[in-house]
Amino acid sequence: MKGVLLCHGKTVLLALLLVLQGCSSLKESSYVPQSPEGLSEWRVEGKFSLYSEGKKSKSYFYYQQINENYELAVLMDEPVGEPQAMIRGNVFEPGSESVDVMGGADALSVAEHLQSGIRAGNLSYWLRGLPATEDATLYQDGLYQVDRIEEAGWEIHYRDYMSLLGGYRLPADIKFKADDKTLVLELVRGDTGYLTHPCDQGVGEEVMVMATDPEPAADVVSQLVPRNGQAPLPRWINEVDFCRQLAKIHDNKLPDTREGLYGPDSMMWKLDGLSAPPAFGAGRALLLQVAHPWVTAGIDQHSEVRDDPMGRARRTFYHISSMVFGSIPQAMASANQVRDIHEEIDGQMTEQAGAFHHGSEYRANEVSAMIWVHATLWETIVHMYEKLEDDLSQEEKDQFYEETKLFAMLFGIPESALPADWNEFMAYNKAMWESPQLTVTPNALQLKEDLFDPKSIWMIAPLWGQEIITSAELPPRIRDQYGMKYGWWQKFNYGWIRAATWTGQVLLPKSMEHHPIYHEALARLEGKRLGGYNQWLIEGFFDKERIVN
Repeated sequence: MKGVLLCHGKTVLLALLLVLQGCSSLKESSYVPQSPEGLSEWRVEGKFSLYSEGKKSKSYFYYQQINENYELAVLMDEPVGEPQAMIRGNVFEPGSESVDVMGGADALSVAEHLQSGIRAGNLSYWLRGLPATEDATLYQDGLYQVDRIEEAGWEIHYRDYMSLLGGYRLPADIKFKADDKTLVLELVRGDTGYLTHPCDQGVGEEVMVMATDPEPAADVVSQLVPRNGQAPLPRWINEVDFCRQLAKIHDNKLPDTREGLYGPDSMMWKLDGLSAPPAFGAGRALLLQVAHPWVTAGIDQHSEVRDDPMGRARRTFYHISSMVFGSIPQAMASANQVRDIHEEIDGQMTEQAGAFHHGSEYRANEVSAMIWVHATLWETIVHMYEKLEDDLSQEEKDQFYEETKLFAMLFGIPESALPADWNEFMAYNKAMWESPQLTVTPNALQLKEDLFDPKSIWMIAPLWGQEIITSAELPPRIRDQYGMKYGWWQKFNYGWIRAATWTGQVLLPKSMEHHPIYHEALARLEGKRLGGYNQWLIEGFFDKERIVN
């Protein structure tokens, strides 16, 4: 029973994270790859085996290109870590190539063997499945990817491709054959963009550093939740403000771009990497969010969620996962894409709803509204973790809250606009639960009905369970506005659902406590591809071969 609840609970979780951020991306089934010719910043990682001159060399490596300058790093026996040798050059200046050695004689030998076997500048093209010159002969089985290239004395066979963030497909397994030498490349992952600059809004570095964030208000909670019951003064986030927050993360906050915003030692991965707490809290967080009339208006006027809720969920969770579990380039790419989608979400309130007047303007890129969406996610994660797993100490809650500020900054929210610490953050949540800013409109009621309406017989039981859980965990005032019951019958059912969950956690393998995106992120940190059961889950649910690796 626990397995069924978790499986479909995670399905509802995706709809949660996802409806609300208003994000979008192409469906994999209609996916047309971006042309890799336009890449100006990219990096791929893997291992190579070179046979030439009667000698065999093997090493892990990465190849990185920024504009026309490239680096081919020899890592030797470790898939991740500091380069032991580096071949550097300029694609358009073949004579500029140089070799730097940091790891001793063995690294020097491998680097020199590699440099003598193949010109690294040509790899700029061949690693993207492109010809390096006009003299190349291409063989193409499919419409969007090359099967073989004959060029510069090489036969280059492309045996597999991998999908990367941004809509690119780059080669994953490449075999080079010449008369007296063979080179095999096995690629694990790559990043396509955002290696040097955090945003694509056309905002230069000099503009982003001109201003600093304002000082925090003396009473942030009263600013976000005015005591007179009125709506807070709107604060729109412009492109410069957005890029400035990304620059702070990109340049100052995070020493390891591979780990991303958080990493395995973070409270974020500890809480959000588990399957049960996010899944069980999905309905609660969603209904808290759509109780905000701006969120409901944005969904009604700009979203496809009513027509394709699960498709929307899959596409959006791709971005949220990239922010929480992805590398820094992946997180920055998704932040920019979400920002662009949010820019299109604005309008006017079509009715009076609590603190928000008929005809008043709303936008998705507004500080107070985004802080509320942000708050529902992370307060719910902690709430459900303590219900299902264990109590958290004050220090753990404070650490987790500090980590969530990085996530908020990815949306352009300045740290000065957020509650200072966990206790103030909880004071803000409790004030919102009682504030007229949360008013369940008829459209929000319809969204609630849509959420728990099973579209097939397979969803009847899990959505019934999710509705029981949501009713139990919502703040009473909000639960009453949604017309949800929580009497003795709901309490009885919630009791055995939690008992079944606890029993399942004891009986199931420990590896199943974490969702597949968490496992994929760990594989990235180890320089490996994700395989097996978790890869199957990702492909089966998202119709994508990878999310954060």
